[in-house]
Amino acid sequence: MQNLTQIKTIHNLNDVELANILHMSPKQIRRIKKGQSKPGPKFLTALKNAFPEVDLNELIENLK
Repeated sequence: MQNLTQIKTIHNLNDVELANILHMSPKQIRRIKKGQSKPGPKFLTALKNAFPEVDLNELIENLK
């Protein structure tokens, strides 16, 4: 998986649903997707726990 949009599409999630899974606000998710905010350790850990198939290195590279 390369980015948050693909994760959302594959799992049929919107920003609110993804935010609930990751225990974050939808605003935080949107800011990360837009590159306005860098993903922190809490986000990355929650993402990996919720979606073990995600390659965090690839995701981080695509968020730059």
